[in-house]
Amino acid sequence: MDTHAIGEGESVMKTLPNQTASESAPSKANIITKPQIYLAGKIGKGDWRHALIPGLRERTWSDGPIITPTYQYVGPFFVSCDHGCLHYPNSHGAIGREDCCESTITQQQVIESNNAVLTKADLVFAYITATDCHGTLCEIGYALALRKRIVVTFAPDIDAADFWFSALQCHAVYHAVRPCCLQTIVADEIRKATTPTRGRRRAPC
Repeated sequence: MDTHAIGEGESVMKTLPNQTASESAPSKANIITKPQIYLAGKIGKGDWRHALIPGLRERTWSDGPIITPTYQYVGPFFVSCDHGCLHYPNSHGAIGREDCCESTITQQQVIESNNAVLTKADLVFAYITATDCHGTLCEIGYALALRKRIVVTFAPDIDAADFWFSALQCHAVYHAVRPCCLQTIVADEIRKATTPTRGRRRAPC
């Protein structure tokens, strides 16, 4: 992706040889902003995002984005529990219950946190692995209203025809995508995130 992302991202300042601190102050000419990426999709035990985002397992909303060499991961964040007790229906992987791991986050806080980072995101990338991904569809709709770049990928066992209303409004759609293909697709979509071309594509593997 080009480096003029509009999100409030991490800035990397280039200092030329023999520059003083004052001479290397931030300016439009020497600041590169990494694009902000939101990975939408159902959250579950052994979540697919862990293979893409180093350090996600230990991260929470309060820690802020995860900085990678090419982009910032801005959400969602969820509690990684070895016995999966925070991955029950309607929990978003973060809302606790009395009989297991404690979590103080509420459903309203999940909504507010998600919407806040969706507002900043330069790319909303969704991986559809189940047909009851109601929250994901809401996130896509919210991103559409914000005129964000949206890419939707479907797992091999998902009939994309059921998602035509959302898919036809997105910038790119990939079918029959296995988890091993996601890293390549995400990297490719980040590179061309400013390209307005819409189209349907199959997974690269």
